Amino acid sequence: MPRPLMLLAAPLLLPAGGAAHAADQKAVVVSAGSEQAVKLGKTVISRPFGAELVDHLAVVGSYTVQGAQLHLIRGKAGAECPARYAVIVTRAGQEPLVTEAFGTCSTAAKPQLRRGVFTVAMPATAAGGPLVQFRYANGRMHRPVAALTQGAGKIGPATPATTSACRSANSVNAADQAAALDAFERDWPKAYRRTGSLKKVTFGQGEMRRLTTDLACMASWPAGERRVPELATPLFRSRQHRAAAFAALESIQRDPNADANLKAVARSFSAEMRYRVALDPPLL
Repeated sequence: MPRPLMLLAAPLLLPAGGAAHAADQKAVVVSAGSEQAVKLGKTVISRPFGAELVDHLAVVGSYTVQGAQLHLIRGKAGAECPARYAVIVTRAGQEPLVTEAFGTCSTAAKPQLRRGVFTVAMPATAAGGPLVQFRYANGRMHRPVAALTQGAGKIGPATPATTSACRSANSVNAADQAAALDAFERDWPKAYRRTGSLKKVTFGQGEMRRLTTDLACMASWPAGERRVPELATPLFRSRQHRAAAFAALESIQRDPNADANLKAVARSFSAEMRYRVALDPPLL
């Protein structure tokens, strides 16, 4: 639940007289004694992460959603969890609220405001992995387990070869593989499970690449080598999307910035899906 600022361990300094808060106030990081704080107009918010200690605060960006202003805050912490995130929510005439801290400890968060929905996507761990996505609703940041089921928006070039965008099977233990795949299967949208319903789905180029990247990565795990292709088959059999899906896998293989592991899993997954489609050709 969102935490009213008056309940935070550190004091909240309010403007004299309790003046109404504006929803469009700019968020800035200021010094508050030996710590940093976030200032909104005349209101200073100390310790937006509550009891969680952070070394450095940064305002990632501000976004307007349904009459509220959302300020995404990143807290730099220690080596075990390099980054934590929280959202300060302001509305005209109301005191600001701070969401519970969220994130995967990754510093590579990608916020997006699209069609009135605010999301933050980031790798599943601080070291990398498939994207997960947090979505703002009702004063909280909710986490569907896999961002690939929602679309992560436009993406840039592949991660440099020094940091793989795809975790190899030997870097993920069997229990974590099983848990990730269970969540993946559970949250795979119903619209993606049949070629008929896929006719109503639209993918951007970046979304399709992100989608096929995550599919290829998870299919390379022993626990996913059967389950993931079965779920992906309707997409690759779909007359509307199959060309774009295979083209996205090819673009990964040809990308000079993609690391060897990512190229290998994309190549293997493309071959698997071509084999499956050839066994059961789509109706033209």
